[in-house]
Amino acid sequence: MAPAEFAPAVPDHATLQQRIALWLDLMEACDQLVLAGLRREIGPHGDLGKAYRRWYAQQMEEHDQMIFHLASELNRRGGGRAQ
Repeated sequence: MAPAEFAPAVPDHATLQQRIALWLDLMEACDQLVLAGLRREIGPHGDLGKAYRRWYAQQMEEHDQMIFHLASELNRRGGGRAQ
């Protein structure tokens, strides 16, 4: 992954609507990359919807495991207690 300083900056004068549009464009590009990668894995006749659902379920499982680990660490270190 390239360092953050190589990412194009959002112009300081950009409006909120322009910033949101840039974010949406980025999300769309990310989705297209995921779909292209899945299409490469399954081939031209594979079920892209099924492949996406499988990929998404795996991503959510990994996310849930990470959140559980972070919460467990926070609790273990005493950061989860109300003061």
